Amino acid sequence: MLDKIISYLFYLLFFLTPLFWTSKNYELFEYNKMILIYGFTVIIVGTWILKIINRKSLIFNRTPLDIPLLLFLLANILSTIFSIDTHTSIWGYYSRSNGGLLSLISYLLLYYAFVSNMDFKKVLTALKFGLASGFLISLYAILEHFGVSPSCVILRGEFNADCWVQRVQERVFATLGQPNWLASYLAMLIFPALYFLQTAKTKFQLITYYLLLVTFYLAFTFTYSRGPTLGLIVGMAVFIVMLFFEGRTFDPRNYLIALASFFIINLLFGSALTSFRLVSKFAAPTRPTITLPAAPSSGTQLENGGTESGRIRLIVWKGALDIFRSYPLFGSGLETFAYSYYQYRPTEHNLTSEWDFLYNKAHNEYLNYLATTGIVGLGTYMLIIGTFIWWGIKQFKIQNSKTFDFELLTFNFALLAAYISYLVYNFFLFSVVIIAVFFYLFPAMVFIAAQSTKPVRKLLTFNFSLFTYIDRRPLYAKAVQGIVILSTVYLLFSVFQLWYADTVFNSGGKALDSGNVGKAYNLLAEAVDLNPGEPFYRSELAFSAAASAAALKETDATFSASLKDEALLQTRKVLTQSPNNVSFWRTAIRTYFELAALDNQYIDSTLEAIAYTIKLAPTDPKLYYNKALVLQAKGKKEEEIQTLQTALKLKSNYPEVIDQLKQATESGETK
Repeated sequence: MLDKIISYLFYLLFFLTPLFWTSKNYELFEYNKMILIYGFTVIIVGTWILKIINRKSLIFNRTPLDIPLLLFLLANILSTIFSIDTHTSIWGYYSRSNGGLLSLISYLLLYYAFVSNMDFKKVLTALKFGLASGFLISLYAILEHFGVSPSCVILRGEFNADCWVQRVQERVFATLGQPNWLASYLAMLIFPALYFLQTAKTKFQLITYYLLLVTFYLAFTFTYSRGPTLGLIVGMAVFIVMLFFEGRTFDPRNYLIALASFFIINLLFGSALTSFRLVSKFAAPTRPTITLPAAPSSGTQLENGGTESGRIRLIVWKGALDIFRSYPLFGSGLETFAYSYYQYRPTEHNLTSEWDFLYNKAHNEYLNYLATTGIVGLGTYMLIIGTFIWWGIKQFKIQNSKTFDFELLTFNFALLAAYISYLVYNFFLFSVVIIAVFFYLFPAMVFIAAQSTKPVRKLLTFNFSLFTYIDRRPLYAKAVQGIVILSTVYLLFSVFQLWYADTVFNSGGKALDSGNVGKAYNLLAEAVDLNPGEPFYRSELAFSAAASAAALKETDATFSASLKDEALLQTRKVLTQSPNNVSFWRTAIRTYFELAALDNQYIDSTLEAIAYTIKLAPTDPKLYYNKALVLQAKGKKEEEIQTLQTALKLKSNYPEVIDQLKQATESGETK
């Protein structure tokens, strides 16, 4: 029973993770997927421990990646210890969550649970569940391209794509939340689909996997994503070359038919690398409206127009290298790019169309690791990749010369090619939840297929003694099982509470945006009670308390004073916990400025907060503009003009600054 539970949980993990999203959360896609991974990890590990207790022996398999994975974990722990924001390094950047230390631990637990409890037959079943999920998502994306988003049908009962801010018909994203993420996901799924196509035993299977491949590739094409397209091309080339080198039983006909189908799709609909398409005129017209929040909610839009994305990436990469130079050994801290980038943000970024966007990733996985985890983190990350590729090459030589097995070789080639495609497009992108699952579990699958996992048999005497001691006392065994079950339930409830707190926080944020500060305060206070360790909640609660205090100053002075104290207390807690978080300092500026309506002394507090934030983000012209607005309110004309001139040096085409500087100068001349 426990074996079946673990197997089916992994099947569901592959099937549900890419599909799972809700409209109730602050970030609709990635956050929900990460929470789901936490839930699966808790249940799988709990069941695994129960299985160990029942078997009265340690169930743990070693793999060729043990040392690299351990070193990578240690590197990330050290990066977290020396992080400029420990909370973010542990939990990940809020709204994405993927990439923090807890997510890494979850992936490693899933990796070892997989290699210790699954066999090759179960591996193939898990992949089939993954392909089934990919098929549904591909249909979802194809419908989006032709103007009918299933999201809009489900949420609003409307057969259109008008419920999204993004022009989803132009670049689909289905349940992944962003076109590049969908393309990355489908690129990695295409290779196991090719394996099943080549090893199909019946005509029905052959047709099924061929249609699956065509559906995947059509949805992939409609993302029009350049990085994943390059990755797919390189991965496909590697896959075909490896099979041709094997040569003995390779029949290229199925692959040629698949490649011909891909070519026809590109001829009809174009691709990310060419604008030519025959039937673009049949695509549904785009009707951009604003209903649901953009996804990702705090992310960038490098591919959505404006300044050419390649130019922006070069600027961001330059900033990432500057971060590395300042934190060469362990980086600025796991997942802290959103904060450290502001400190080293090149001034030329201000002249791009996305100068005011928040960049929480370097849009290059390797530079992102270099900036946030230093040379130690990147080195161990590359050690994982290098070890797996080198092992794959050695395995090819062994299998090809001694124990030839065409199906096994094809399987290894397919997953190795998927892995290489990931390495190529991650030069332009970054890993998301489902891609991280593939990054850790695809090698696990290959090791199981090649029978390269080794059970740990030489247990310490302590382990023998412990199992013997428990076995001879049935009551103790039941007590231990009870503790494991209760711990699993408690952790699962805690994961759900994190998710529910996010839904409450999202409702509070919407109320705050709509001007209902009283409702916002109550909801944000509830979110803080549910998840008191999250400073983001406290930061927004502080601002809502300040806004409520300002609104009640005439009608209820006592309650207004209490809310003012609450705003100051929460702001102090947040800034003490996360002194290098630029976003929290921005919220603190807004909070102090709201409190200035109650007492002019908070104008000085606002200016002090701005001054500190400028130290954290010295090239951000918006901070200088905000400072000028506060100085204008305080009547300090000369300082206002000097500050505006500084902002204009950083961004010469800043229209608001130009207008205010003109008004301030003319006002000074009149006087």
